[in-house]
Amino acid sequence: MKKPFALLLLASIGFLPACQLLEEYGPPDPKPKQTPPSFAHYIAVGNSLTAGYSNNGLYREGQEVSFTNLLAGQLRLVGGGAYRQPLFSEAQKNGSGYQLLTGFDEQGNPIIERVNTDLAVRGLGRDSLTPLLTKYPEPVDNLGVPGIKVANVLTPGYGLDNPLGFNPFYERLLPEGQELTTYLQFISGRHHTFFTCWLGNNDALEYASSGATLPATPVAVFSANLKAVLDSLTAHGAKGVVTNISAPTSLPYFTTVTVAGLRAAAGGAPVWIRTGTGTVRQATQADLIRLEADSIGVADAEGLPKGYAEGYPLPNEDVLDQAETAQALAITEAYNGVIHHLAATKHLALADADAFLKKIAAGVVEDGVPVNSQYITGNMFALDGVHLTPKGNAIAANEFIRVINQYYRTDVPRINTAAYPALLP
Repeated sequence: MKKPFALLLLASIGFLPACQLLEEYGPPDPKPKQTPPSFAHYIAVGNSLTAGYSNNGLYREGQEVSFTNLLAGQLRLVGGGAYRQPLFSEAQKNGSGYQLLTGFDEQGNPIIERVNTDLAVRGLGRDSLTPLLTKYPEPVDNLGVPGIKVANVLTPGYGLDNPLGFNPFYERLLPEGQELTTYLQFISGRHHTFFTCWLGNNDALEYASSGATLPATPVAVFSANLKAVLDSLTAHGAKGVVTNISAPTSLPYFTTVTVAGLRAAAGGAPVWIRTGTGTVRQATQADLIRLEADSIGVADAEGLPKGYAEGYPLPNEDVLDQAETAQALAITEAYNGVIHHLAATKHLALADADAFLKKIAAGVVEDGVPVNSQYITGNMFALDGVHLTPKGNAIAANEFIRVINQYYRTDVPRINTAAYPALLP
């Protein structure tokens, strides 16, 4: 019964079967050339993870410990060149602002505050909502744009300040007068010799983190756009690493607030949710609750506690119900199928982030420090439950180094991850 259901889910998001992928791109060359790469000019293409976004913000300290900057430092030890990042200035070091753990309350709940000083904000956009960040006009090699999806890479005006909204992190990187530049155009013509490409997370995460209220990127669009990106990155013979995506449902963003925990906090009272179909029912362990779900247990005007009364359930956008969770996993599987095929076709190294983070979730020891995916205490994930701590970035950089060394037969030295902090001392 499970297999037909999974096939129906894949069909519903436009899954491309292997035969169609082969028709579009052709089979991989059975005899790829394994010549050593040149690390002379490394660029990084991707989203928030590439940029160094952490703790729900982009700021200088996070940029400095992005996994790409840490990786670039190790590549320099074996012939790599300079790696230019669009760092915020010291005077505006806190960038967009970010979350900071300041302690714990009497119940052991974290006290999290927003840092809103020394920001790199020059005003609000034409939508009167999106902050405009201080422009960075210099050349960059870290091309990471927080929030970008594969669906966005061919969109003109994605960084154009306009009343309908835009991506402020991309707008910051575009020179004056070039705001219609697509992301594909932005990353092209860089004269690079090596690259990492970690795109696709947001195409799945946006669907999941919205409680399935926002649509997922159709797989046909995902496939065509990612192929265009990799065609550009490899056009002049550059080698690199492509990364797949992890299931968003395994992130602390979805595993921290649990139905069991909410019931225990309320003396065993059932938790009520509104599903994607509009049905109000009692939650089960198969339903996932967003980390950002707020006011749980707070009574409304009629005295009904939010989430603990059939008449006041947790809203659909705060919950990924069982059916939506299955859909999110199917979406991830479909996207990864595309990523794996393109990596094989273009003879690029593949970093399996999905398998890597599953290993982290089970618990590992890195340079003498226990690491897992538990919120705050696990050392891997930041306060937003999605992005990485400095230690997490160092661990991720080591995984890229392992993949590079294995695939390209190089000897890039690993990082001592013990030198990098997490959320707790």
